[in-house]
Amino acid sequence: MITKKIALVEGDGSGPEMMAQAVRVAVEAAKLDGINIEFIKTPMGWSAYHKFGDTLPIESFETAIAAGVIFFGGVGDFKDDSTIGVTRPELRPEARVLLALRKRMGLLLNFRPMIYYKALAPLANVKTEVIPDQGIKQVWIRYLLEDSYFGNADLLGKMPQDIADRIGVKMKQDVTGNEEIVSDIAYYRKETIEKYIRAAFAYARKVKLPLISIDKYNVMARYVFWRSIVSRIGKAEFSDVPLVHQLVDSAAALLFTPAKLNGVIACGNEHGDILSDGAAAALGSMGMMCSASINPDTNAALFESGAGTAPTLAGQDKANPLGRILTGALMLRHIGAEKGAAAIENAVNKILSEGYRTGDLITPADDPKKLLGTKAAGEMVLSRIK
Repeated sequence: MITKKIALVEGDGSGPEMMAQAVRVAVEAAKLDGINIEFIKTPMGWSAYHKFGDTLPIESFETAIAAGVIFFGGVGDFKDDSTIGVTRPELRPEARVLLALRKRMGLLLNFRPMIYYKALAPLANVKTEVIPDQGIKQVWIRYLLEDSYFGNADLLGKMPQDIADRIGVKMKQDVTGNEEIVSDIAYYRKETIEKYIRAAFAYARKVKLPLISIDKYNVMARYVFWRSIVSRIGKAEFSDVPLVHQLVDSAAALLFTPAKLNGVIACGNEHGDILSDGAAAALGSMGMMCSASINPDTNAALFESGAGTAPTLAGQDKANPLGRILTGALMLRHIGAEKGAAAIENAVNKILSEGYRTGDLITPADDPKKLLGTKAAGEMVLSRIK
């Protein structure tokens, strides 16, 4: 067997409970491809703060970077966010941990696949008749760098302080609420957009789906820039891939008629964050979301469900682990364990098709005897890995 070392961030809230199931499933499924996964625990988040005094311990950060592949259980907890996070905002882990990892690892592409199956239509928060027999595949590819999430950190130090003060550019932790004006810098670099768009087009070509480019071309300068680059690259290099330009507001209106967004969906950092969360809710639950963030040049990657940490369910065996388990399938595919990835996806679809539900998915029409807790859901998926 080949051994693959992967950094493991168990996370906050219900993260460790969900990740325990995802890890068990991933380890077993990888064996189908002759791969032995060795997970290296790398504490991050509030749980790390309570042990080491930092939400991003330097040793954990260096271990994760050296591993190159991270299985990430999510960070953040309402209680600590509203107490320690208020007095020391620089420690809030969703920004401190995730933005640092994305930046250092160059994680440009954030894949968030959403698949609507006709057989599983009752799970979706849409009218069942809008899901065709052949199903719907939405692959959201969020542009994970630059934009408004990195603008102030990247560019504030490059402008004269009097200009920054005049237009109100500040780091998040420096905002007091008493300012007369506060602004964020949102930007895109031509080189980075071109790399991202080419990767998105190439993926659309590979999976034989149209590319749907989301922008706010009618209002924002950076999206005039975005659309012009998408159009140029599409025409010159990917004329065989159907291209649709879609304004972000109309795209939001289409989330609950998912067949109209059947394709590979390219969107900026901020828009991609918001819209893909909405798509997960339309699919049935944020607990089903899986996510992969990848550097297309180095192949460094971070695999995170994107479904949050469900801190209110911590320790109750109620959180839905399926998004974490499906994220593990994305991770296996990335390391070359194609059989294992397919086995996980098939197992999850099978238990859902058989009527089994976690608490966030169950409806009055479902059989209450088929309600699964966190551990039982993991064990049921594990029993169907073959």
